[in-house]
Amino acid sequence: MSILAGCGIQDPSSKPQAVQGQLELGDYQLEQDGPLELNGEWSFYWKQLLTPDQLNGSEPASPETLISLPGSWNGLETGEGPASGTGFGTYHLRVHLQDQAPQLGIKLPYIRTAYRLWVDGKEVAFSGKVGDSPDTAQSQYTLHRIEVNPTGPWLDLVIQVSNFDHRLGGIWNPIILGTSDQINTMNRNKVGLELLVIGSLLAIWLHHVGLFVLRRKEKGSLYFGMFCFFIGVHAAFTGEGAIYCFFPKFNWLTATRIEYTCLYLAVPTVLLFVYTLFPLEVNRKFIRWVQLIAALFTLSTLVVPAPWFTYGPLGFDVLTLAGCVYLVVGLGRALLRGREGALYAVAGFGAYVTTVSLDVLYYNQLAPVGDLSFYGLLGCVFMTGFILSSKQTKASMAVETLSRQLRELNIGLEAKIRERTAELERINSSLEKMNEDLARMETSRRHLLSNISHDLGTPMTLIQGYVEALIDGVVSQSEQQHKYLKLIHTRITGLNRLIADLFQLSKLEARQLQFDIHPMSVEEFARHFNERYELEVTGAGLRFATETHVLQSKENLQGIVHMDVNRIDQVLTNIIYNAVKHTPEGGLIQLQIIVDRHSLVVQVQDSGSGIDPEDLPYIFDRFYKKDKSRNTSGGGSGLGLAIAKEIIDYHGGRIWAQSRMGQGACLAFMLPLELPTADRLRPGSSA
Repeated sequence: MSILAGCGIQDPSSKPQAVQGQLELGDYQLEQDGPLELNGEWSFYWKQLLTPDQLNGSEPASPETLISLPGSWNGLETGEGPASGTGFGTYHLRVHLQDQAPQLGIKLPYIRTAYRLWVDGKEVAFSGKVGDSPDTAQSQYTLHRIEVNPTGPWLDLVIQVSNFDHRLGGIWNPIILGTSDQINTMNRNKVGLELLVIGSLLAIWLHHVGLFVLRRKEKGSLYFGMFCFFIGVHAAFTGEGAIYCFFPKFNWLTATRIEYTCLYLAVPTVLLFVYTLFPLEVNRKFIRWVQLIAALFTLSTLVVPAPWFTYGPLGFDVLTLAGCVYLVVGLGRALLRGREGALYAVAGFGAYVTTVSLDVLYYNQLAPVGDLSFYGLLGCVFMTGFILSSKQTKASMAVETLSRQLRELNIGLEAKIRERTAELERINSSLEKMNEDLARMETSRRHLLSNISHDLGTPMTLIQGYVEALIDGVVSQSEQQHKYLKLIHTRITGLNRLIADLFQLSKLEARQLQFDIHPMSVEEFARHFNERYELEVTGAGLRFATETHVLQSKENLQGIVHMDVNRIDQVLTNIIYNAVKHTPEGGLIQLQIIVDRHSLVVQVQDSGSGIDPEDLPYIFDRFYKKDKSRNTSGGGSGLGLAIAKEIIDYHGGRIWAQSRMGQGACLAFMLPLELPTADRLRPGSSA
């Protein structure tokens, strides 16, 4: 418990107290009972800087005044009236030790603002420069642990103190006497604790400022980090003065200005942090007023000379207490309203506000206990860190939940997208088919109108001429009239055939003609069509021959063709009649059926004059004839091969022509072939 020495009130009944400048240890054993604070009545000589020789000489200094330590000399009644904070004086105390005192140690507190110490007439420590005026005095703070070897039953302590740079003067922290080991242990523990707290605060500052740099919206992290920074720096210059462990000659005036500045800036910063946690419970206008006042106090600290700027904390302490009260009220409202983290905030800030309030009262000589803010700060920082960690944890959990939900949603969306895509593809395919059908219908309509207007024009003109000749009496003989009427009948029959072909072709192009599709084997196909045209071709004075060629395997004859027999017959009829028309008497027409594993090919080869290479690419176009006037007097409509092409296209096949002039022509078409199921399943077979 030596760490806490000096932080509480000593019980006069349990520990010796100085009386009229002397302290009797009596039965108090330093080794067993622990260090002793040299509190009580010290002899004091106001505005006199006396040495041990002068105090213990034949002519003692006078007048002598008793002063109670720890405590400042402000307001002490002297012969010149109440003492002010600035001035100088000498403290004197005689300590009666046991007969055999161990090696002792003395721990000197923060004495403002310069001192000299004699023990048993020997000067053992000093800090700054003691003087009787601001020009001769120099303020400084130095950590001192004095080892003492008593030479007798009495320990004589003389301390000269001067202060011209601070509003409070004197020794207002306890001087501690103990064994050398006790004092060293106490000092190490206190300084170590302060360094631990300061290091932790600065580490928290770096951590939260780093969080703010990574995410600028997290202003709460910035305010909390800056609050820890200000409190940490302030702590380095107070208490045990840890900063002086590293910089023993640190300028006292600069150190005091830094200490006060950090104090002034910490209050609005912590209010801003609480505002980020509970914006509905803390008024922003109040914080702005606190910021303005803190800025004025900070400015005065930096520009006003000593000791006047040291009076600033007196006024700012009022603002600090008001801010603490307002903070507690705001946190209480947050707790009552069930805000997240309000309970931990009330516990942490309540502990810190309580300890800060005690420190304020202690440093203004209004409370007997102080230097507790470190412990309150540790509790506050712990609770605040817990709040921030809790928020970050919940945010991380929310992110994980959202990520999981997003993944599930993405999976569902992917399935929906695939489903919708397939649906859209089906719709798109349907629309494309409809567009193709509409385009074919529109093309068929235009072709039909164009062909009707063109190819009906000449026959109608001829019929009109024949009729007018009959009406005008140009043809008067009955034999001639009969001949004209027969010509008219022939033209009308040709027109009917042309119109029928046009409508059939238009329906084929628009896919509006019904097909009666049935499966037929290759053997049935060959047998049916070999017998179908033989009599008609030979009747025209031509020779007719049929051949069937099976490639790869004879089993291909079992292949199946899905087709409309009547439509395929129409195709072959058009091709064969066209061959008959262009083959001279006695010529040869061959029907060849070629079968492989994937298709059935039908070829019609004639020995006629052949097709001009210029005309070969266009023979499947409607109304195409060598005669560009498309005169139908030759007996054909010019639509047969165009109709044949549409029928083959509908069956999923293709049609083509090959020819050389003088060597006949070959017109052929291909239909898809489907092998029997057993053949497809046989090892080594391919469909």
